[in-house]
Amino acid sequence: MATDNQKVLVYIGRIAQQNPSIQTIVGYLMADPRRLRLVYHLKDDFTLSMAISIHRRIEIPLAPWQGFIKGVPVPDPLVWIQAAQNHPSEPVMVRISTDDPVLLQLLNQILKDEKDQEYRQQLKERMDGVRQELDRALDLYNEVRNIMEVDRDRQSELVKFLALAESQMQGMGQELKALKAHMEDDKSTLSPPEGDD
Repeated sequence: MATDNQKVLVYIGRIAQQNPSIQTIVGYLMADPRRLRLVYHLKDDFTLSMAISIHRRIEIPLAPWQGFIKGVPVPDPLVWIQAAQNHPSEPVMVRISTDDPVLLQLLNQILKDEKDQEYRQQLKERMDGVRQELDRALDLYNEVRNIMEVDRDRQSELVKFLALAESQMQGMGQELKALKAHMEDDKSTLSPPEGDD
């Protein structure tokens, strides 16, 4: 039974018959489809990655294929394959840009889990950031209270500052609570807001 990755590769091979670069790469990836990881965005820290552009109805000024080794562009697929031999156990991260409806449907099925995971990671990073901000605000709040005990002349100014700090900490606490609620949602129902691509 063909895997989702194999289905994508076979379909690309069929619709990109006139492009030797894509045909070469499809052949390479078909040798071990499990190494293929479809992603929404390419990152510089990927060891092996490539961008494939297949547009049938509109002209897009993108190269049909562009490879990268550790973020460095490699324009020739044969050179890329040769360099990739030095990293036999690394996954091949692939971003596909297309207007083909069948290919889009295949990609959306595969990438849904990846997008949900990416969204959860963004939530986690924001939670960590809010916690750090809250810790800093609390330290500052406590420091100001200590100053108030010894500096009686600045009481009115410091009281205003404490009220502002309390308001900010409340806001951060509410944001943290909302982020936790999102994180605890059922994974199957969690998805980013529309337009977050």
